[in-house]
Amino acid sequence: MALQYIAQGGAKSAIGYDSATGEFGFLCKMVNKTGAPTVKGTIVRAGTAIDNSFIVTPTDSDEPIGVIQEAGIADDSAAWIWMCGSIAQVLLQDSTASTRGYWVRTSTTAAGRANATSADPPGGGVPELMQHMCEIGHCLESKTAGTAVLALVILHFN
Repeated sequence: MALQYIAQGGAKSAIGYDSATGEFGFLCKMVNKTGAPTVKGTIVRAGTAIDNSFIVTPTDSDEPIGVIQEAGIADDSAAWIWMCGSIAQVLLQDSTASTRGYWVRTSTTAAGRANATSADPPGGGVPELMQHMCEIGHCLESKTAGTAVLALVILHFN
């Protein structure tokens, strides 16, 4: 079944559910300013070119705001973004696995990707606290390493 939305007309927010992927939660419609069509599961941050826009998070980003819900939405077009509190498929850093229950953060090597290889967030002093600001949530399913692998994550951003 395709994603089901609870929204009206030209709504810029919705509650969505996709029984095929297990995704559900809060969505916000924003303008794609990534310079390319959207890629499902990509982590994004607020854009600076125009109001109500998003761009792909750089590596090691501490400013994620959401995850792209659908592939193929053209640059300069409105696209749905999964927001905090949602369960969404997130694009993993290539050649890394995910483990259910693990802490998830923005990748330190690939823009717009997630790393789900740490059982716990870093603890300690200020440098570790800064790493914790890169958190995007907690992994809900185990996946083997590969290329363009999507894993369900319950999203929350620090």
